[in-house]
Amino acid sequence: MNKSFFLGAATAVGAVMLIPGVAAALARAGRPIAQAGLRTGAVAFDEFRKAGAEAYEHMEDMMAEIREDMHAHRAEDETAEGDIDPTATPGSQTTGPQTNAG
Repeated sequence: MNKSFFLGAATAVGAVMLIPGVAAALARAGRPIAQAGLRTGAVAFDEFRKAGAEAYEHMEDMMAEIREDMHAHRAEDETAEGDIDPTATPGSQTTGPQTNAG
């Protein structure tokens, strides 16, 4: 299709719009179509928002699990190094070398 076809089509549409009542009829016919399009967009927005919230929640859950694993590995590493006695009660651990004075 060439440029003159589109120019002719635009001119024809413009001429039809100048006829009294045609513009109003097109506006009345277009309103339900516009409403349906906006309604579809609003529903899609709500669904995407819900999906995004669920994805964010899953990411938070995974990050919490990762932090728990990191904390558990850190505690295992400290226990393996001998820094913490897992059977000791709080306050009964000693740090540093033991010396017998006396």
